[in-house]
Amino acid sequence: MNLRFKRWPSKVVAFTLPLGALIGSCSALAAPKLIMNGKTASTDVKVVGGSAYVKVADVAKALGMVVIKRGDSYEIKKPGGANPIKGVTQGKVGDVLFDGQWRFQVLNVQMPESFTMKTPADYSDTAGLTQFNPTTRTFHASQGYKLVVLQCRVTNAVNEKRTLWTAISDNRIHTALTDMEGGSHSPIAYDFEGGPIQSKWLVPGAILNFPVVFSVPQATQLKDLIFTLKNNQTDAKPNDVRVSLK
Repeated sequence: MNLRFKRWPSKVVAFTLPLGALIGSCSALAAPKLIMNGKTASTDVKVVGGSAYVKVADVAKALGMVVIKRGDSYEIKKPGGANPIKGVTQGKVGDVLFDGQWRFQVLNVQMPESFTMKTPADYSDTAGLTQFNPTTRTFHASQGYKLVVLQCRVTNAVNEKRTLWTAISDNRIHTALTDMEGGSHSPIAYDFEGGPIQSKWLVPGAILNFPVVFSVPQATQLKDLIFTLKNNQTDAKPNDVRVSLK
């Protein structure tokens, strides 16, 4: 590279660089990028001791996910929470899933010795997996079985009132617990008014909290809950959401 000097009357020495050299110098100073699947995921890559570092949030965003702080840890997970993204229909306990019409969430999983219904809902147990006391409306698992109770939450996410359809006799309703051995177990009861057929009317934005009761063999290792979201006002195709219970 040739430098050209010129002496000015003030005795200040100045020099100029060829334009190409100047552009090349600026490019050399540009920060490196992180490329994922052919697209720029981050323009803020730091190189320390020869190793490249990038913001976790940038990586999560490139994967279509978010970063959640949990105590002294951080978790990369699918979007959920107060503003779930339409089409996210798989998650774990606590995640808010959204099929475009309903928001669904499993709040917790319990395995109580007994369960007492809080509503006048009916139940369905043709296989005799439980013992039910009609006076106290209390379930106990039959010998060799255990109760599994999932506390669930459903929100009507469309601008019209509708009911949640859960009829076990409808072969479009796939609600069940799956286990690690590949088996599935149908619900015994939905503890909401109108169960186990359909809920009461839910206006736009209304929330329905309810337990779903199962009875499964004692040795069962739970895997997922599959829950079918459907209303009884239209013949729209139902959607299944899947919640990991592992």
